[in-house]
Amino acid sequence: MADAAATFCVEHGFDDVTAEQLAHGIGISRATFFRYFTSKEDAVVLAARGAAARAGSFAESVAEATEAATPGTRAWEVLHAATAPMVTTAETRGDPLRARIRMITEVPALKAYLASQRASDQSAVADVLRARLRDDRSADILAAAGVTAVDLAWQEWARTPTANLRPLLDAYFEAFGDVTAPTLT
Repeated sequence: MADAAATFCVEHGFDDVTAEQLAHGIGISRATFFRYFTSKEDAVVLAARGAAARAGSFAESVAEATEAATPGTRAWEVLHAATAPMVTTAETRGDPLRARIRMITEVPALKAYLASQRASDQSAVADVLRARLRDDRSADILAAAGVTAVDLAWQEWARTPTANLRPLLDAYFEAFGDVTAPTLT
């Protein structure tokens, strides 16, 4: 239902439909809609979170990448490597995913949900990095920068119909350069 709600909102304009119209548009009653969702924002964000969960969280990918990394590997390289599952998601979900990301980043009511998700992702990534860096400040700043690089790449990908996500991720991670010197222990 959440996926159908997000698709309906993309097709008809998030701000242009009421929750009642949305429920009707996806073939359920208003009461059923509110049994599962607290608002239309909740439905759209739930769809986005479901897609992220199916793709695996960034923190999970970072954990896998840190396990595979050898001592001396730059933490920034580990974060960059952990973006590989995102590329697969972008390639398989294509234009519908682009449209959803654009809607989430353009609709003020949804931006707050996005910011909350970003803060949660940042905290989870920092927790993973702390175990190998043994430096809370470095873990916090690298997590913030990594999540921001990922977020900016996704946003640019969503705005650019012909873009591929991999080169965008590479460009954003490269832009941080030598600022990201800490290595794993």
